[in-house]
Amino acid sequence: MNFNFLRSHFVALLSIAVTSVFAQEALHTAIDEGDFATAKKMVKNGEIEEIYCGKMPATSAVDVYEKIFKSMPEESFSQCPSQFTYGYGVKVCGNAKAMNTCLQVIDVLLLDAATGNINALETLGNVTKAALKTNAYKKPVKEQVDTTTWVPCPKKGKAKAECLEKCKIDAVAQNDSAKLASCDLKPEEYKETTIAVSKPSPIYEHLKTGLLEGFWKTPKTSAGKFAELISVNAKALSIADSLIPNMKYVWAWATKHKTDSTALPGSELFRFCAVWNAQVDSVMDSLQFEQHCPVFETFVDARDNSSYKMKDINGTLWFVENLNYATEEGSMCYDREDENCKTYGRLYNQESAKTVCPEGSHLATDDDWKMLEVFAGGASDAAVKLRSNGSDDYAFTAMFGGYANKNGISTIIGEGAYFWTNKDDGDSRGTARSMFSTDAEISSISVDKNFYLSVRCVKDK
Repeated sequence: MNFNFLRSHFVALLSIAVTSVFAQEALHTAIDEGDFATAKKMVKNGEIEEIYCGKMPATSAVDVYEKIFKSMPEESFSQCPSQFTYGYGVKVCGNAKAMNTCLQVIDVLLLDAATGNINALETLGNVTKAALKTNAYKKPVKEQVDTTTWVPCPKKGKAKAECLEKCKIDAVAQNDSAKLASCDLKPEEYKETTIAVSKPSPIYEHLKTGLLEGFWKTPKTSAGKFAELISVNAKALSIADSLIPNMKYVWAWATKHKTDSTALPGSELFRFCAVWNAQVDSVMDSLQFEQHCPVFETFVDARDNSSYKMKDINGTLWFVENLNYATEEGSMCYDREDENCKTYGRLYNQESAKTVCPEGSHLATDDDWKMLEVFAGGASDAAVKLRSNGSDDYAFTAMFGGYANKNGISTIIGEGAYFWTNKDDGDSRGTARSMFSTDAEISSISVDKNFYLSVRCVKDK
């Protein structure tokens, strides 16, 4: 045996493995430090073993990995789902051979869009357009399904006689007199078998179901975009006229409640109001309903000219939008992404929260929250009437902007809403309110003052 050869071969393999490890570490470092030019060069030279995106923006990820995204879409999506979805989703849904990856992209966008994410809604519109233009996605798909059905008997021999007898037994067992009468002339047995079933295109079914559900689940402020996407794509997706949310739908909905003498659900009324405000009031007037769209006042922040809706809830003028004023210190966007601020407002530590509301307003106090909770039926049930995906009876529209810890690490966007109050809980902690997208309760919690939470302001009396 040539031990010198084996030793040199082993050293070469070890050298390759060590080089790959170091190259992968270098890729992680380059991307984490924002040196995308170096990362791109490493990819071009084939120096990496796997894709890594970290917190890299979607456009940068496409610039670095586009050839890999194109040649290995499924693997790319699994490694960089967010960057791939937002940076390459339109292109992959235009690829007739990438249906499975396109489905995954659509799922991510529908989930994100249902939280009110503006970027997700815009990207979903572009991805939908690309998918519906891809002819291969229109075709029904064949699926093998296990079932039990009548199968013709063998044409001769002992097997035919046995099958004929079984035909009669099975027909009697199922109380099928017609089948029993036909057994002698057309013997069949009832047995387990596999058949091919034609099903509608999964892309079309995903989009149809997802868009319709999205209109009803998204925060009311984003419902209009879903209504637009449904209307534009209704014909292509074979969505029935009776399901399309538009003013015709509102007329039918209101007329049915009038005929049945039932109260108009506030959550549905306010959703329609958010999209077609004045037109909905016209319907209410025509059908002589006392209920109308909520009346908002406007507060303009003189510091940056941002406008906020205000709503009188039991004598208190609440901002019914999260504050989005950028401070030099003590505030951030979720994941440090500007798009999240556009949707959910900024997150603030408590020190900033106490002073950030514009002149003429103040951070909602612990007492402000207590009065709101009592008016909404008590803290144990109030969230349903206040959250954006609940009945939202007072158009408070609590958004689930998540939070960030003192190191800026963000979590549970789309699931939890956290709001600072002005109350201290000691030197290092403050009192906040929390509610979740699936719960009825509003909780009063003690939070590290350096955590970043949402802010709701109240107009001074």
